[in-house]
Amino acid sequence: MPYFIDNKNLFNLEPSNGDGLRDCQLGAIWALKSYKTNGTNEVASLISTPTGSGKTAIMMAACFELGLRKILIVVPSKILRRQITNQFRELRILKNKNCLDENSPAVSVYEVTSRKNSREEWETILDSHDIFVSHPNSISPYYQGLEPIPVDLIDAVFMDEAHHEPAPTWQSLNSFYRTQLKVFFTATPFRRDRKRMSAKLIYHYSLEQALEKEILRPIEFHGESIGNHPPDSNEALLETAIAVFEQERNTNPTCSILIRTDRIEDAVNLVTLYNDNGFNVDVIHSKRSSSVNESLIEKVNNGELDGLVCVGIASEGLDIPNLKVAVLHATPRSIPYTIQFLGRISRTPLDQEGPAKLIANTDAVRGEVRRLYKSDSSRRLLIPQIVDEQMQLARHYRSSQAKEEDFQMPELNVYFSALVYSTPANFNFQDQIASSSSNFEIIHYEQENDESPLIIVTAHNKPIDWASREIYIEDLLDVHILYHASEHNLLFELTTSELALDSLKDSIINMELQSITHGRLFKTLSQFSQSDYLMVGMKNSALAGSSHPSYKTLIGSSVQAAIRSSEGRVFGTGHAVLRLDEENTWGIATRKGRVWAMKRGTASEFRDWCDHLCTLIVDGPVIANLPGLSFLATSETATRIEELPAAIIPDAIFFKAYNVTISSPNHNPIRNFTPILNGVRLQENNSRLLGTLQLDDLSFDFTFDLNSDRLWSIDGANDVTVFAERRDDTIVDKSIEDVFNEYPPALALTDGSIIVGRNKIIPNTDIEDLPNEIWKEKDWNGCNIRSEAYAENPNGDIPVINQTIELLRPSLVQGGDLIFLDDGAHEIADLIYFDSANSTIHFIHCKYSSGNNAGCRKSDCDELFAQAMRSIHWISSPILLDRINNRLENAQNSQIVYGSDELLVTISENYRVNNWKYNLILVQPGFRISQVSNKNRANNNVYELAIPMYERIVGSNGNIEIWGT
Repeated sequence: MPYFIDNKNLFNLEPSNGDGLRDCQLGAIWALKSYKTNGTNEVASLISTPTGSGKTAIMMAACFELGLRKILIVVPSKILRRQITNQFRELRILKNKNCLDENSPAVSVYEVTSRKNSREEWETILDSHDIFVSHPNSISPYYQGLEPIPVDLIDAVFMDEAHHEPAPTWQSLNSFYRTQLKVFFTATPFRRDRKRMSAKLIYHYSLEQALEKEILRPIEFHGESIGNHPPDSNEALLETAIAVFEQERNTNPTCSILIRTDRIEDAVNLVTLYNDNGFNVDVIHSKRSSSVNESLIEKVNNGELDGLVCVGIASEGLDIPNLKVAVLHATPRSIPYTIQFLGRISRTPLDQEGPAKLIANTDAVRGEVRRLYKSDSSRRLLIPQIVDEQMQLARHYRSSQAKEEDFQMPELNVYFSALVYSTPANFNFQDQIASSSSNFEIIHYEQENDESPLIIVTAHNKPIDWASREIYIEDLLDVHILYHASEHNLLFELTTSELALDSLKDSIINMELQSITHGRLFKTLSQFSQSDYLMVGMKNSALAGSSHPSYKTLIGSSVQAAIRSSEGRVFGTGHAVLRLDEENTWGIATRKGRVWAMKRGTASEFRDWCDHLCTLIVDGPVIANLPGLSFLATSETATRIEELPAAIIPDAIFFKAYNVTISSPNHNPIRNFTPILNGVRLQENNSRLLGTLQLDDLSFDFTFDLNSDRLWSIDGANDVTVFAERRDDTIVDKSIEDVFNEYPPALALTDGSIIVGRNKIIPNTDIEDLPNEIWKEKDWNGCNIRSEAYAENPNGDIPVINQTIELLRPSLVQGGDLIFLDDGAHEIADLIYFDSANSTIHFIHCKYSSGNNAGCRKSDCDELFAQAMRSIHWISSPILLDRINNRLENAQNSQIVYGSDELLVTISENYRVNNWKYNLILVQPGFRISQVSNKNRANNNVYELAIPMYERIVGSNGNIEIWGT
């Protein structure tokens, strides 16, 4: 099979007989063929032609001309999905244009109407189909619990109506298929919502051209000024619609009408209103089945209906050639959507004459389209004018002549900001400088001598970040300065683009360099008598939670006076800006070891400033905090790990990014899964921690070594990659080992301190006693406290989890409460109890006793407390119910032990994080409460370990109970 290769001999792009394709369609095909020769699949190509100019024919012809085998077509609505499916099956458009032999066979097209769960399902489907048409909700990697078409099984992705691409579901598709040929099709290659399409515009055919070629017809506007009261507006628009439509029917008997609103309820009411007044219309929307919507469209085409009422984007891509009148009961607020909608009525059927008619209430117009609807200008002139204004900045411009032979490098005037690294005594720059990425080109580099800064200038095509559309600028220049102060074994790095520098850094530096420690960094500000802080950023040093932000910033004059001493229990220094004197304001940031000054200068002046920093960093003792901020959590260089961590918490990107995909060869993508790290043993005088990393059902051994240049290493995980994104931004796209080294997990130690990277952060540990109410004495008679796992039909004394359920049973409300058993690998908790009456979700962790009698044994709390600290990110988690449903479907031991499947569905559908309270219950019948709750009891390790755990849980907006005997 592949259809488009096997039947290429039946296709002719430019037939000698017949009409053939339009000029704009041919131009788009030629642009695509050109881009295929010199473009890259990493960047999608964008085709912009007006609505009604024939984008579907371009797609069809592209399949033949580009020699494609398997093609995924993504569309924004179920209506358009069915329409594209039917059109591709017969390729009637190409046959009617004499581009394809009339006797050519049908194409095997698969309409994706449901989500798939495995690669095997897709392999079976792809064996017998060439085209796959889908809505993003059925195929986007953004959603958990579905399997996209595997990357290696298709060779092209077409996105129709691609102005939706900045939406997360579309962005995830674009990112997932980043190595496949991707072609975006749209009538509006720009957006006004400040979101950019991740594509390169390779062809644009303007509205003005389409009007001149009579591909489109002008639009005559009938504006009504009738206020904002919906009933009045509806009646007035209906009255105008009756008059306009009757007049049109006299001239064009087959014309039809399209009526737009925003809500399904309003659409149903409008159908009644119009039909009661002589029209014969029906409604299409996303809640109706594809077959019903398709049949209604066919009725309009056949003249059985006068027209349709549509809701929102249901009108996009509608193939109803005889549409001529449009009524807007809800006016689109953006230029792109307005143009999409107007394109439905502006096509020029052979059997119609005269302009299209648009009816709207000008008093109801909002946003950027006000100019369009309030203007007296002709729509024929105004719409193309507005679009062309948008497009003027969407063309390619040169920002410099940097690649020309006579280009002169200007004198640098850089902002003083540098990351500072420690270097070994034998450090030197490498001789050969090269970029590993085709996106960045080195156009200039210089270094006067070994003691001078190395200056590199790179060029690349880059979109302007502040623009509301994708604008490529040729030869955008970035400068990178690397200065090695060999006498002090320090390296200073200045760059205007980290991405560009990363592409060439490995060719300059052949070893892993570490940022200077916090203690050395703080010294850059410590030797000045003036302490007027203009800004202080405080990083959550007790690990982030919901009630404590991960970061807090104060701005003003002498802001250190506004910081409470109690902040030191939670926060350490993140960054600070200090006015040193009238001429000097400096800042530091602990994230990567950065120092900056509010000044600019030449490369030579930058070197002098770095030399000054060297003196400050090297002279005198290392300090634990900035001057005037000693009450914040202190920092010292981590040289030992005194004992196994109570928990190892991955960086927040794993549970704060809206989409995280972990990929491993020969394994299904692991989506939105928080890595589980467990410390196993310490080596090398407690400077090295060995442990295990769990990624779903994958397991790896890791090493965290304070004496190694590279702190984190993961055995056998070289090909395991992490892709994380937040809104439009990609946060990371690299190997998991690189992620751990750049975004290091936090080792939560039993004394309340935390090791992140090479820094040990020690919060202010002055704390009141733990509240007495967290300790709960329970009756464990009839329970085998040495056995934990749930048993369906236990004999004799029952296990701990069974007894815990029995202890909950008296408070359970039938029909309202639910208990989910999740005891097993990668569990959320042993039990999750939904207490509907109190709007509380209880995460219950159970552990068996290490002894026959209750006492105060540290061994009984180690794993229990670690599980509690690891599970805290499920508090207020928006994906909690998704994970529970996934566990119920896929985990062997997960089941509902109280309640029903129907109740879980109800809870899932109505789940809102802010409507619930969250409580962690730690069950250990081996705890004798009178002993473990006594702070003054000698060697009460359980109480001491409970303190950092309690602080973290409360700081995450949760409550805690500890059940014992």
